Amino acid sequence: MGDSYIIAIEFGTTFSGYAYSMTPREEEADPYIKYWGEEVGKETPKTPTCILFNEQEEFLKFGYEAKLVYGKMRGEEARKNFFFNCFKMSLYGNLSQCDLTIKAANGRSMKALKVFTEALRYLKEDALKTISDHTSGRRFIASDFTWVLTVPAIWDPSAKQFMRKAATQAGIVTKGKEDKLVIALEPEAASVFCKTLPAEGFIAENQGEDKLDQSPGTQYIVVDCGGTVCLIQVQVVKTNSYVSLHIFMKIVDNHAAMRKFTVKSRPASWLNE
Repeated sequence: MGDSYIIAIEFGTTFSGYAYSMTPREEEADPYIKYWGEEVGKETPKTPTCILFNEQEEFLKFGYEAKLVYGKMRGEEARKNFFFNCFKMSLYGNLSQCDLTIKAANGRSMKALKVFTEALRYLKEDALKTISDHTSGRRFIASDFTWVLTVPAIWDPSAKQFMRKAATQAGIVTKGKEDKLVIALEPEAASVFCKTLPAEGFIAENQGEDKLDQSPGTQYIVVDCGGTVCLIQVQVVKTNSYVSLHIFMKIVDNHAAMRKFTVKSRPASWLNE
Protein backbone atom coordinates (compact mmCIF):
# COMPACT_ATOMS: atom_id res chain seq x y z
CA MET A 1 0.00 0.00 0.00
CA GLY A 2 2.69 2.50 0.99
CA ASP A 3 4.47 2.14 -2.35
CA SER A 4 1.32 3.22 -4.21
CA TYR A 5 0.15 5.89 -1.79
CA ILE A 6 2.18 9.04 -2.37
CA ILE A 7 1.92 12.61 -1.07
CA ALA A 8 4.14 15.25 -2.67
CA ILE A 9 4.70 18.58 -0.92
CA GLU A 10 6.02 21.64 -2.66
CA PHE A 11 7.33 23.91 0.07
CA GLY A 12 7.89 27.10 -1.90
CA THR A 13 9.40 30.46 -1.08
CA THR A 14 6.14 32.35 -1.58
CA PHE A 15 3.55 29.61 -2.10
CA SER A 16 3.22 25.98 -0.98
CA GLY A 17 0.90 23.10 -1.72
CA TYR A 18 0.61 19.38 -2.15
CA ALA A 19 -0.76 16.66 -4.40
CA TYR A 20 -1.40 13.01 -3.76
CA SER A 21 -1.94 9.76 -5.65
CA MET A 22 -3.46 6.52 -4.43
CA THR A 23 -3.32 4.76 -7.79
CA PRO A 24 -1.11 1.69 -8.30
CA ARG A 25 2.12 2.65 -9.99
CA GLU A 26 1.44 0.49 -13.03
CA GLU A 27 -1.72 2.51 -13.73
CA GLU A 28 -1.54 6.03 -15.16
CA ALA A 29 -3.68 8.61 -13.40
CA ASP A 30 -3.41 12.30 -12.67
CA PRO A 31 -2.68 13.14 -9.02
CA TYR A 32 -5.22 15.01 -6.94
CA ILE A 33 -4.16 18.61 -6.25
CA LYS A 34 -5.45 20.42 -3.18
CA TYR A 35 -6.99 23.84 -3.91
CA TRP A 36 -6.84 26.61 -1.34
CA GLY A 37 -8.36 29.98 -0.51
CA GLU A 38 -12.07 29.41 -0.05
CA GLU A 39 -11.98 31.51 3.13
CA VAL A 40 -10.72 34.51 1.13
CA GLY A 41 -12.74 33.96 -2.04
CA LYS A 42 -9.97 32.26 -4.01
CA GLU A 43 -9.32 28.86 -5.53
CA THR A 44 -5.61 28.32 -6.08
CA PRO A 45 -3.40 25.20 -6.23
CA LYS A 46 -1.07 26.74 -3.65
CA THR A 47 -1.40 28.77 -0.49
CA PRO A 48 1.01 31.49 0.71
CA THR A 49 4.01 30.19 2.63
CA CYS A 50 3.06 32.17 5.73
CA ILE A 51 2.81 30.91 9.29
CA LEU A 52 1.52 32.53 12.47
CA PHE A 53 2.48 31.71 16.08
CA ASN A 54 1.20 33.20 19.32
CA GLU A 55 3.49 34.83 21.89
CA GLN A 56 4.19 31.41 23.48
CA GLU A 57 5.51 30.22 20.09
CA GLU A 58 2.51 27.96 19.62
CA PHE A 59 1.22 27.38 16.10
CA LEU A 60 -1.93 29.27 15.12
CA LYS A 61 -2.47 29.45 11.35
CA PHE A 62 -0.81 28.76 8.00
CA GLY A 63 -1.29 30.13 4.50
CA TYR A 64 -4.22 32.35 3.56
CA GLU A 65 -5.64 32.01 7.09
CA ALA A 66 -2.37 33.18 8.64
CA LYS A 67 -2.34 36.30 6.44
CA LEU A 68 -6.01 36.97 7.17
CA VAL A 69 -5.71 36.63 10.95
CA TYR A 70 -2.43 38.55 11.23
CA GLY A 71 -3.78 41.29 8.98
CA LYS A 72 -6.57 41.93 11.48
CA MET A 73 -4.21 42.24 14.45
CA ARG A 74 -3.42 45.69 15.74
CA GLY A 75 -0.97 47.29 18.15
CA GLU A 76 0.25 45.13 21.01
CA GLU A 77 -1.41 41.98 19.66
CA ALA A 78 0.53 42.25 16.40
CA ARG A 79 3.78 42.99 18.23
CA LYS A 80 3.64 40.00 20.56
CA ASN A 81 2.80 37.34 17.96
CA PHE A 82 5.09 35.84 15.31
CA PHE A 83 4.22 36.08 11.61
CA PHE A 84 6.68 34.60 9.12
CA ASN A 85 6.48 35.09 5.37
CA CYS A 86 8.85 33.98 2.56
CA PHE A 87 11.26 32.38 5.05
CA LYS A 88 12.36 29.35 3.06
CA MET A 89 15.50 30.84 1.55
CA SER A 90 16.84 31.66 5.02
CA LEU A 91 18.45 28.21 4.82
CA TYR A 92 20.47 29.06 1.73
CA GLY A 93 24.12 29.68 2.53
CA ASN A 94 23.75 29.12 6.29
CA LEU A 95 26.05 26.34 7.41
CA SER A 96 24.69 26.00 10.98
CA GLN A 97 20.97 25.58 10.34
CA CYS A 98 20.32 23.74 13.62
CA ASP A 99 20.90 26.93 15.61
CA LEU A 100 19.56 29.28 12.96
CA THR A 101 16.95 31.83 14.00
CA ILE A 102 14.76 33.80 11.61
CA LYS A 103 12.98 37.10 12.12
CA ALA A 104 9.23 37.49 12.08
CA ALA A 105 7.47 40.47 10.49
CA ASN A 106 7.59 42.39 13.78
CA GLY A 107 11.32 41.77 14.27
CA ARG A 108 11.02 39.01 16.86
CA SER A 109 12.99 35.82 16.25
CA MET A 110 12.32 32.10 16.51
CA LYS A 111 14.33 28.98 15.85
CA ALA A 112 14.13 28.17 12.15
CA LEU A 113 13.69 24.47 12.88
CA LYS A 114 10.52 25.23 14.87
CA VAL A 115 9.09 27.37 12.06
CA PHE A 116 9.81 24.85 9.31
CA THR A 117 8.64 21.91 11.43
CA GLU A 118 5.25 23.45 12.21
CA ALA A 119 4.72 24.48 8.59
CA LEU A 120 5.39 20.92 7.43
CA ARG A 121 3.22 19.52 10.23
CA TYR A 122 0.31 21.64 9.06
CA LEU A 123 0.69 20.51 5.44
CA LYS A 124 0.95 16.88 6.57
CA GLU A 125 -2.17 17.02 8.72
CA ASP A 126 -4.15 18.92 6.10
CA ALA A 127 -3.18 16.33 3.47
CA LEU A 128 -4.28 13.41 5.65
CA LYS A 129 -7.59 15.15 6.43
CA THR A 130 -8.21 15.95 2.75
CA ILE A 131 -7.55 12.35 1.74
CA SER A 132 -9.87 11.07 4.48
CA ASP A 133 -12.61 13.44 3.29
CA HIS A 134 -12.26 12.12 -0.26
CA THR A 135 -12.25 8.43 0.69
CA SER A 136 -15.54 8.21 2.62
CA GLY A 137 -13.91 8.95 5.95
CA ARG A 138 -11.19 6.29 5.84
CA ARG A 139 -8.51 6.98 8.41
CA PHE A 140 -4.88 7.24 7.34
CA ILE A 141 -1.65 7.91 9.16
CA ALA A 142 1.56 9.38 7.80
CA SER A 143 3.33 6.01 7.58
CA ASP A 144 0.71 4.78 5.09
CA PHE A 145 2.34 7.01 2.48
CA THR A 146 5.60 7.67 0.74
CA TRP A 147 6.28 11.40 0.99
CA VAL A 148 8.08 13.55 -1.56
CA LEU A 149 9.43 16.94 -0.49
CA THR A 150 10.88 19.26 -3.13
CA VAL A 151 13.90 21.47 -2.41
CA PRO A 152 15.93 23.91 -4.54
CA ALA A 153 18.79 22.43 -6.56
CA ILE A 154 21.15 25.07 -5.15
CA TRP A 155 20.77 23.88 -1.55
CA ASP A 156 23.76 22.15 -0.05
CA PRO A 157 23.52 18.80 1.78
CA SER A 158 23.18 20.47 5.19
CA ALA A 159 20.06 22.37 4.09
CA LYS A 160 18.54 19.17 2.69
CA GLN A 161 19.32 17.39 5.95
CA PHE A 162 17.66 20.25 7.83
CA MET A 163 14.45 19.70 5.83
CA ARG A 164 14.61 15.98 6.54
CA LYS A 165 14.99 16.72 10.27
CA ALA A 166 12.06 19.15 10.18
CA ALA A 167 9.94 16.56 8.36
CA THR A 168 10.83 13.95 10.97
CA GLN A 169 9.94 16.28 13.85
CA ALA A 170 6.69 17.09 12.04
CA GLY A 171 5.75 13.41 12.09
CA ILE A 172 5.93 12.93 8.32
CA VAL A 173 8.38 10.07 8.85
CA THR A 174 9.69 8.31 11.92
CA LYS A 175 13.13 7.07 12.84
CA GLY A 176 13.81 3.76 11.15
CA LYS A 177 11.51 4.63 8.24
CA GLU A 178 13.51 7.47 6.73
CA ASP A 179 13.20 5.83 3.30
CA LYS A 180 9.52 6.85 3.29
CA LEU A 181 10.66 10.43 2.67
CA VAL A 182 12.13 11.35 -0.72
CA ILE A 183 13.94 14.69 -1.02
CA ALA A 184 13.51 15.71 -4.67
CA LEU A 185 15.24 18.55 -6.47
CA GLU A 186 12.71 20.99 -7.89
CA PRO A 187 14.02 21.15 -11.51
CA GLU A 188 14.34 17.38 -11.71
CA ALA A 189 10.78 16.94 -10.44
CA ALA A 190 9.63 19.43 -13.06
CA SER A 191 11.44 17.49 -15.78
CA VAL A 192 9.89 14.19 -14.72
CA PHE A 193 6.43 15.77 -14.77
CA CYS A 194 6.96 17.39 -18.19
CA LYS A 195 8.06 14.02 -19.55
CA THR A 196 4.53 12.71 -19.02
CA LEU A 197 2.81 15.56 -20.84
CA PRO A 198 1.63 15.49 -24.46
CA ALA A 199 3.34 17.88 -26.84
CA GLU A 200 0.21 20.03 -27.13
CA GLY A 201 0.67 20.99 -23.47
CA PHE A 202 3.61 23.14 -24.55
CA ILE A 203 4.16 26.20 -26.66
CA ALA A 204 6.63 24.79 -29.12
CA GLU A 205 8.21 25.24 -32.53
CA ASN A 206 8.73 22.33 -34.93
CA GLN A 207 7.28 19.89 -32.40
CA GLY A 208 5.66 16.99 -34.21
CA GLU A 209 5.96 14.23 -31.61
CA ASP A 210 3.27 13.05 -29.23
CA LYS A 211 5.73 13.53 -26.38
CA LEU A 212 8.78 15.69 -25.88
CA ASP A 213 12.02 14.25 -27.19
CA GLN A 214 13.46 12.02 -24.45
CA SER A 215 16.25 10.29 -26.37
CA PRO A 216 19.58 10.00 -24.53
CA GLY A 217 21.78 13.02 -25.07
CA THR A 218 18.90 15.47 -25.45
CA GLN A 219 19.55 18.67 -23.50
CA TYR A 220 16.96 20.87 -21.80
CA ILE A 221 16.94 24.17 -19.98
CA VAL A 222 14.61 24.19 -16.98
CA VAL A 223 13.71 27.72 -15.87
CA ASP A 224 12.12 27.94 -12.41
CA CYS A 225 10.80 31.46 -11.84
CA GLY A 226 9.86 31.35 -8.17
CA GLY A 227 8.77 34.10 -5.85
CA THR A 228 12.16 35.69 -5.24
CA VAL A 229 14.73 33.61 -7.10
CA CYS A 230 15.07 32.56 -10.72
CA LEU A 231 16.89 29.24 -11.12
CA ILE A 232 18.07 28.00 -14.51
CA GLN A 233 19.31 24.45 -14.85
CA VAL A 234 20.75 22.76 -17.94
CA GLN A 235 19.93 19.04 -18.00
CA VAL A 236 20.91 16.19 -20.29
CA VAL A 237 18.83 13.03 -20.69
CA LYS A 238 20.57 9.81 -19.75
CA THR A 239 19.03 6.36 -19.78
CA ASN A 240 16.13 6.48 -17.28
CA SER A 241 17.45 9.63 -15.61
CA TYR A 242 18.49 13.27 -15.91
CA VAL A 243 21.91 14.70 -15.19
CA SER A 244 22.41 18.33 -14.28
CA LEU A 245 25.14 20.09 -16.23
CA HIS A 246 24.91 23.65 -14.97
CA ILE A 247 22.85 25.61 -12.43
CA PHE A 248 22.48 29.37 -12.47
CA MET A 249 20.74 31.50 -9.87
CA LYS A 250 19.73 35.13 -9.78
CA ILE A 251 17.44 37.17 -7.56
CA VAL A 252 15.22 38.99 -10.01
CA ASP A 253 11.91 40.71 -10.69
CA ASN A 254 10.44 37.45 -11.91
CA HIS A 255 7.44 38.98 -13.69
CA ALA A 256 9.79 41.06 -15.85
CA ALA A 257 12.15 38.11 -16.32
CA MET A 258 9.32 35.85 -17.44
CA ARG A 259 8.09 38.40 -19.99
CA LYS A 260 11.60 38.72 -21.41
CA PHE A 261 12.08 34.95 -21.46
CA THR A 262 8.79 34.16 -23.24
CA VAL A 263 8.52 37.16 -25.55
CA LYS A 264 12.06 38.18 -26.45
CA SER A 265 13.97 34.92 -26.07
CA ARG A 266 11.16 32.81 -27.59
CA PRO A 267 12.25 29.37 -26.31
CA ALA A 268 11.55 26.40 -28.56
CA SER A 269 9.46 24.69 -25.89
CA TRP A 270 8.16 25.77 -22.50
CA LEU A 271 5.42 25.07 -19.98
CA ASN A 272 3.88 27.98 -18.09
CA GLU A 273 2.76 26.40 -14.78
